[in-house]
Amino acid sequence: MWTVAIYYAVLLITVAVAMARGGALERWAAYTALFASLLTTAVAPAPDWTRVEINIFVIDAIALLSFWFIALKTHRFWPYWITGWQLIAIFGHVQKLMFSEILARPYALLSMYISYPILFVILYAAGSSRRGRELEA
Repeated sequence: MWTVAIYYAVLLITVAVAMARGGALERWAAYTALFASLLTTAVAPAPDWTRVEINIFVIDAIALLSFWFIALKTHRFWPYWITGWQLIAIFGHVQKLMFSEILARPYALLSMYISYPILFVILYAAGSSRRGRELEA
């Protein structure tokens, strides 16, 4: 239960920083992470992880498309990082689909903890976004 609380605390901090300091794309990325997390909690409150979690896979795929679209709209490099991390999450689902002998615990850990690097990159991007604009002025 603490892991969920810690995750949502980091997520809310990320969204708050993106709202306060980030540009439109940083806010979009933070909202994508927020909506994907809330939707995942709503549709799969207690996933089994012994088979492919189709609902989580679909949400992850939609988040991947959102991050990819962000990457297409900017010249900055951070969207490629979050898109790459999200792609790793997708590959975790694909591996479980291809190899059913993958244990539930590693599959669950990959699906859950891959979100932290995404959030940290969004935090960095939002924090450096305002700084970059101030230097140009």
